[in-house]
Amino acid sequence: MIFYFSGTGNSEYVAKKLLGSEETLVNIAEALKSKTFAYEIKPEELVGIVFPVYFYTLPTLVREFIQKVELKGTPYIYSVITCGGGICQAGSVLKKELKVRNLELNFVQKLLMPDNSMLFYQIPGNDGAEELIKKADISIEDIKARIDKRETQKIGNITILSDIVNLGYKACSKTEKFYAMNSCISCGLCAQNCPEDVIRIVDGKPSWEKNKCSKCSACINRCPTKAIQYGKLTIKRNRYVNPKLR
Repeated sequence: MIFYFSGTGNSEYVAKKLLGSEETLVNIAEALKSKTFAYEIKPEELVGIVFPVYFYTLPTLVREFIQKVELKGTPYIYSVITCGGGICQAGSVLKKELKVRNLELNFVQKLLMPDNSMLFYQIPGNDGAEELIKKADISIEDIKARIDKRETQKIGNITILSDIVNLGYKACSKTEKFYAMNSCISCGLCAQNCPEDVIRIVDGKPSWEKNKCSKCSACINRCPTKAIQYGKLTIKRNRYVNPKLR
């Protein structure tokens, strides 16, 4: 069983590449919406948790899910955390959250994927994405081999740095900077793609109804006309959606 969260497709792609023929794929955002938290884990079944690092920590959605999940059994649990550079203490944070649920994180691995963090700086977009994904595919095969062997790691404990980073993440969770330009075609994809149901279509235009979101950037990166912006700087920035899932 693999639980995954993905805004622009990188972690979804990785989760599907890791998925075995007899395994189940669970979308964390959908599980939260349906309040599906209890899962029966078969003997010898592997449990994967795949997600992108946000602000060097867990996306809000992933943390909320882990705090509620109930896994019946004592599974081998691994995590693959996608990133554009590093994951800092995200693995340690996940370890702590799982421990509260009496679950043990046995293995964690970061995986470099194309950067989609266009809310805060210019990204390459889809330039060079194919080559980077090819390299990631090789790493995924290595990760799969290590998981199949049930490799274990010593995962360190979190430090005060993690708490500081998490405070910064919470401070940036507001949605007041989001807006749609006149190029919006009222397709409604932003609302459909929002994993937290933050967006509503009002009079044909997106409206951010909650002042809190995980900052997955799906609404901006997946907009077909580049109409959705976050402040003024995103107007000139590239967009990115995993090309393998289009």
